[in-house]
Amino acid sequence: MRPEWGDLLERYVQLGGTLVVESVPGWGTDLSDGGSLREWEQPTGNGSPGTIKFGELSGIKFNYYHRGAVTKIRILQEHPLTTGLEPLNEWIEIPYEEGGYNYSYLAYPVTADGATVLVEAEHEVCPYDGISYKRRGKISGVHPLVTIKQLGKGTVIRHYAHVAFPTTMGQERYETFANNLAQYVRKLYNEQAR
Repeated sequence: MRPEWGDLLERYVQLGGTLVVESVPGWGTDLSDGGSLREWEQPTGNGSPGTIKFGELSGIKFNYYHRGAVTKIRILQEHPLTTGLEPLNEWIEIPYEEGGYNYSYLAYPVTADGATVLVEAEHEVCPYDGISYKRRGKISGVHPLVTIKQLGKGTVIRHYAHVAFPTTMGQERYETFANNLAQYVRKLYNEQAR
């Protein structure tokens, strides 16, 4: 990803746009298409300019490692994005099938830095052993799972599931959240269009 793209997206949001961010833009390199590095790119992980820029836009400090398996989530805020995701402020166990594929439960251990945390997740230690991710039965911390940040006239919404947001949130809750997200973004767009 070219460094100036982050600046363009920041300008878009400041002028009233809504940016929904998922995955890890810029983490492995500054190249988003998986090809070889170009002259302006370096494989810099958390220090990647794209990662730093999207962290700033999202109002978080991004950490790739050590990702944890989501065991529980808690809805922290009443918000149009969390409507129907009750109960509020109570831990909700995320179903786990023993012997299941742990990769889809992973989330990034980010910290909020100016963002409002709507949903947080308890992470279980789940290191990669060369073949798969193995749960260790030890909780490594509680980290944001969904955040929102106002920037200028616009909004940045971001989630921190590694690959499978429906798994880390629970399928039914995810469907409710996705519906809420579509309605909320439409509402923000209509307000800006006036």
